Amino acid sequence: MSLRKRLMLGIALLLTVLWLAAIAWFLVDVRGELRDVLDARLASSAHMVQGLLARGDLQVDPGRFASAAADRHDLPQMPTRISCQLWTLDGQVLTYSDEAQPLTEEPDTDGFSTQYVQGQLWRVYALTDPVNGIRIATAERQSLRTVLVRDVALAVSLPFLLALPGMGLLIWVGVGRGLKPLLNLRDTIRSRHANALEALPEQEVPSEVVPLVQALNALFARLSETIERERRFTGNAAHELRTPLAGIKTQLQIAQNADGETRRHALAQANKGVDRMTRLVAQLLTLARVDALEPDGQPPETSGAALQQVLRDVGEELRPAADKAEVELEVSFAQVGELSDRWIRLPADMLHTALRNLLDNAINHSPSNGAVRLAAIGAGDAVNICVIDSGPGLDETRLSGVTRRFYRASDRGTGSGLGLSIVEAICERYGADLSLENRSDQSGLQVCIHCPLRSRSADPAQ
Repeated sequence: MSLRKRLMLGIALLLTVLWLAAIAWFLVDVRGELRDVLDARLASSAHMVQGLLARGDLQVDPGRFASAAADRHDLPQMPTRISCQLWTLDGQVLTYSDEAQPLTEEPDTDGFSTQYVQGQLWRVYALTDPVNGIRIATAERQSLRTVLVRDVALAVSLPFLLALPGMGLLIWVGVGRGLKPLLNLRDTIRSRHANALEALPEQEVPSEVVPLVQALNALFARLSETIERERRFTGNAAHELRTPLAGIKTQLQIAQNADGETRRHALAQANKGVDRMTRLVAQLLTLARVDALEPDGQPPETSGAALQQVLRDVGEELRPAADKAEVELEVSFAQVGELSDRWIRLPADMLHTALRNLLDNAINHSPSNGAVRLAAIGAGDAVNICVIDSGPGLDETRLSGVTRRFYRASDRGTGSGLGLSIVEAICERYGADLSLENRSDQSGLQVCIHCPLRSRSADPAQ
């Protein structure tokens, strides 16, 4: 259902309920007022007859009663639709007005009462005149009062029924004008080109819609940033892949036209190019996987106890590369045992990927007979996992930009410039912090992942 229809139905229903409640309250009030007015008219008519008897303007002999037919012409003209009867105190009818005789029995007491006469309900007022020995009774059909109440209800309801179509039209027009800014916003977004990601104007929209426009603008900004990052990434990836492919093609052409040692050397170089491209493609796939992760709602999947296994696995995986580069690799996780009841926000596979890239960089940039250390140290509500190498370190100008994609701090090695970018992307996705700093003794670079910890009871899976 459209928003306009929802508003129309809501407003119409609300007005109808309020109007019906007002009509009901009015009718209850009017019914009571009408009853009091008509009762007062009955009482006034009875007192008028009593006054006529007291002044002698009306002569009635209580000793003469009508056993067969009472005299209908002795009473004065009553108000319209009011009947009047005079009774002796012993219950005999003396006379009645020119209305049809309503009462078949004398009222028991003075005041108001009701009687059924020939299937009709009558409202009766009785008044005793002890001086003349007469009881005066005035009466009116209850159905006449019901008709009056019905006429009043119709008079009140008819304007509402007549105004209902006009009210509906006014509501439709008013709601339409109120929704006009939303329709304009819809048309603005609909008419945009797919590549148009500039911010929407906030000045011409109602204050209630401003949060929606701000959310859309924030989404456009994120999309623009993502598209620009992917555009740069695609361009750099194409350039990086073109280089090894060109090298492989060149070496294969050399091997095709040569023999002996030259042929073997060309094939060896082509094989190195394939290895480099394989490594680059693997890192590109890893980076694409990390970029596709949702940053929110990720449970803490790595316990303190599992962290030891991650460190051990990464160390065993990179030890052959360290031995080949003649670099001593040390893995230290003695303090991790204290974190057995704590959880790290980084999942185990992502932590493994990050540490493997850090160790690989450290081994590649450490000199022969150098040392690389992987250590995990608990620090209050966090754990610091650091990789420390014995390489030349980085000057301050390169330290700040080393995490950019395809950025190489030096020409040494066969890296693709994606290792630290992958680590930084993983840290951003899972709320960890990445820090790089040269060691104080200028004997290498220290890269640390600062991972927040939470207790086991805070884990939503528990």
